[in-house]
Order: sequence, then structure tokens, then C-alpha cells
Amino acid sequence: MAGTASGGDADRAARERRRLLWCIHAAGFFALSTVVMKGVAAALWCVALGIAPALMGVVLAARSFLPLFLSIQGGALIDRFGVRRTLISLAAVNAVLPLLYPLLPWVGALLGLELLSGLVTAFGWIAAQTALARAAQGDSGEAARFSFAANMGNLAGPFLLGVSWDLFGAWGGFAAISAWSLALLAVALRLPRGHLRRHDPRAGRGALVLDFASYYRAFALLRRRAVATVIFITFVRIASYSIQASFYAVALVYVGQSETSIGILVGVAGLSSGLATLAGGLAGRFPARWLLFASTALAVTSISLTPLLTGFGVLFAAALAFGVGMGISMPLLLSQLSAAVPPTRQGLGVGLRSTANRLASLVIPLVLGAVIQVAGIERGFLLIGAALIALLAVWLVLQPRATPGPSADQRS
Repeated sequence: MAGTASGGDADRAARERRRLLWCIHAAGFFALSTVVMKGVAAALWCVALGIAPALMGVVLAARSFLPLFLSIQGGALIDRFGVRRTLISLAAVNAVLPLLYPLLPWVGALLGLELLSGLVTAFGWIAAQTALARAAQGDSGEAARFSFAANMGNLAGPFLLGVSWDLFGAWGGFAAISAWSLALLAVALRLPRGHLRRHDPRAGRGALVLDFASYYRAFALLRRRAVATVIFITFVRIASYSIQASFYAVALVYVGQSETSIGILVGVAGLSSGLATLAGGLAGRFPARWLLFASTALAVTSISLTPLLTGFGVLFAAALAFGVGMGISMPLLLSQLSAAVPPTRQGLGVGLRSTANRLASLVIPLVLGAVIQVAGIERGFLLIGAALIALLAVWLVLQPRATPGPSADQRS
């Protein structure tokens, strides 16, 4: 009888873990794609409002301003309040915000909405990654499956957005984002309560006060060489992603693509990225530094050539290449960061990585918008791409020949 009871408990625990991981992967599916959908929609809305490139760069960078300074705080709050509780609140707010864009068609309102929406979507993605980090604890297989799910969302979400915008205009596009956020809310409500409960019993109103000690603990993680490597590659990788999330749609309009075509091209990048995440075995066959350099350089190069390309087929191939470059590096970065950071500081680790994300997402649209204003869209894309490749080359030269694995960092 005791053995039967023990077996029943094991089966129940296995079912609960499968349910937990399914919900986490579903949260990744909706959370990251919401960020992409909002970036594409904001760019299309800027074009519809006739905003000049330099000002457009400011507007599209605004979504990263608050997350740049508050991502670590957000990670700390998730560690304190718990993933489920945080994600439910964020998804509910994000279901309402998109509908305010077409309701308030002014540049000032757009700037304010981008500031608020950027914070909400960034925290949602941090929460989904934190859920994975707690459940997977450095398992590269789970990281690959999570990355695949997130990138499948990047296929479906932008396609839905593009078709909705083409058929029903701005209202249709922003309503699609709102519906997507409601789906994330439904997933968050399905997250098991017991597995992702808050870890800090002090969670309460005082936790909302800016905690500078959390920032110190987060930046102290950079003393671990694996963490520092992840943060640097994250910056360059997300710089290319920021081009896609800001002026990529503008470049596609420039070369004569429709909103539906734009949605397909953004989506196919998500598809190829998702498939590329499944190539996790490459991490054991090639040195990590070369794999990270090659995949990130591929993403940067393919996105930077966009304004020079003509014809949907060529753009389709470039979007595929961009997705492959982004997808190969994603699970490797997630698993290395998760394994290198203590279990009680997973939220801080994700918050630190998100800070690098937001720094790139703030700087790139500002600089790219200004360069496009002066030199045109073709030269603007090429100059930014060349600068990012040069930055990668410098890192490759300065890196030790063997990038340390998580185990080395755990000992430091």
C-alpha cells in the first residue's frame, strides 16, 4: 500500500510539473510576441501619423526608457510577489492599453502610451523568463523548448496583427494585440499556485519602493564571467532585434510591402528563430564564443540589408536568416544565465539581462532615427549594422579562447 501511495504521489507530481511547464511555455508564447506586435504596430502608427524619422526614433525608443531603469526592480518584485500574481496583473493592464492608441491619435499621447506599454510588456516577458528559470534550473532542453514556444508566438502574433491591420485598419491591429494579451491572462490564471509562490515573506506595499540594494546585488552578478558574457551578447543581439522592432516595418513600407506582407515577414523570422532554437546540440559541438558570434553576426547582417532588398522572395530569405541567427543564441543565453545565477536571485538575473535588452532597445532607435534623418534609410541601416559587427569583432578578439561554462561560474 505504501508503495502504491508513493507511486501515486510521484505520478501526481509528474502531472503537476507537466502542467506547470506547459503553462510556462504558453506564457512565453504570448509574452514575447506581445513585445514584437507592439513594436510593429507602433511603427506602422508612426507612419500613419506622418512622423519624421528622428522624432519616430524618439517615440519608438520610449518603450525601453522605463524598463532600462526598472527591469532589475521588476525582477526583484517578481521574486517577492511571485510570477503568477505579477503576470496576471500585467496581462490585464496590457489588454486595455493597446485600444488607447487609435483613440488618442496624437504624438504626445503616443509617447506616453509607449512609455507605459513598454514597461508593462517588458515586465511580462521578465515574469515568463523567471518562471522558466525557477522551474528549469538551467536545463538547456527546457530553455530550448521555451525559446521555441516564444518564437512560435513571434510567428503567429505579428501575422495576426498584419492581417487585422490590413483588413480593419489601426483599430483592427491594436484590437489584435489586446486579444493576444487576454490570451496571456488566461494562461497566467492557469499557472499552478504552489510552484511559483513568492519567495520573500516581506512582500507588501514596501516592496514597491525602489530598492537600490537589489540593483547592487544584480550588478554584482557581472563579476561572474559567464553572466558578463551573456549580458554583452544580449546587448548586441537585442540591438539587431531593436532594428526589427522599430524601423524594420518602416523599411518594408519603403520598399513597397503591405501590412500583411510585413506581418508575414516578421512572423517568418519568428518561425525560423523557433526552429533554430531546437538546434541546441550545436552548443556541445562548437565553442560557445564562435557560436554566439556567428549567430549574432548573421542576425545583424540580414536585418541591416533590408532597405537594399527588393522583392518579397529576397526579403523572405533575409527574414529567415535573421530568425536563424536570433534563434540559435537564445536558449544558450537563457540556460547559461539560469545556471550561473543562484536560485534565489533568478529574477534579479533576468532583470539584469532585461536591462541590457532595454539599453539596446533605447539606444538603437534613437541613433537609427537620427542617422536616417540625415543620411537616408539605406545608409542608416548599413551604418548601424557595421557598428554592431565591429563591436562583436572586438569582443571576439578580447574573449578567452574557452568561454566558461556555468559550472565555472558557480565556483566563483
